[in-house]
Amino acid sequence: MGLIGIELSGIVELGTSVATHGALQTALVSADDLFELVVGIAILIYEIAPDFAG
Repeated sequence: MGLIGIELSGIVELGTSVATHGALQTALVSADDLFELVVGIAILIYEIAPDFAG
């Protein structure tokens, strides 16, 4: 049984793919957190001054 040959260029492509996926996932989580923060602030303002919006 022989060893599995792996090309160095394949390792670089895999690392780039994993890094890109991680960066995109971080951006999505950050966008979700920002959206929740903005909605929370809007709800807080509405509860403090309900006549402010209307």
